[in-house]
Amino acid sequence: MISRLNSNQERVLALAAVVQAAALVHQVASTGKADEDASRTCLASLFVTSPESTEDVFGGDQAVQNLRLGLETLKSILDQDQSVAAREITRYVLGLTHLQAKLRKRPKMLDAISQQLSHSQRQVDLYDLTHANVLASVAETYSTTLSSFHFRIQVTGNPTYLQQPMNTNRVRSYLLAGIRATTLWRQVGGRKWQLVLFKNSLQRELNALLNQL
Repeated sequence: MISRLNSNQERVLALAAVVQAAALVHQVASTGKADEDASRTCLASLFVTSPESTEDVFGGDQAVQNLRLGLETLKSILDQDQSVAAREITRYVLGLTHLQAKLRKRPKMLDAISQQLSHSQRQVDLYDLTHANVLASVAETYSTTLSSFHFRIQVTGNPTYLQQPMNTNRVRSYLLAGIRATTLWRQVGGRKWQLVLFKNSLQRELNALLNQL
């Protein structure tokens, strides 16, 4: 589909997807649960290979609705929410941008991720997007590629939840989805310095998207 958003709104939408993935990591780490709809949106984005717009990656006409968690969490962060959750999610987002910067210098690793996700797509076809086998497959992709970097995103939370294999797979899957969203954010012109220099513009476009909910 042709984008209905302006270029600034596309960047905000992609950034919200990064934040949504980070928020899901925090949810699982702290509660052992994750928002089902937000989860499906993030996981599905990993298997969109030829999008015509940013919205296509996250459900087309439903993209803004599908990224509600990310948009609302991003607003809280920009409003300087000082909660533990906001601080942890912000740390994960910064970690994802750092890790993606390393990944884009490794074309062979990018190819490996693409090939392994093709295998995971066959799992999706057999089962369902949030099936344990799919999560295990996607998580393995993260483990065998991005986990090889010296820099790693340290996920903190309740050890009872984090030690459960299903939750470990969820966290790694969301982190991979976050890397995918960070890549998209950069592709549409997103840069970290914009978060400081153009904060007012970012908030204005964010509010315009939130008004669509």
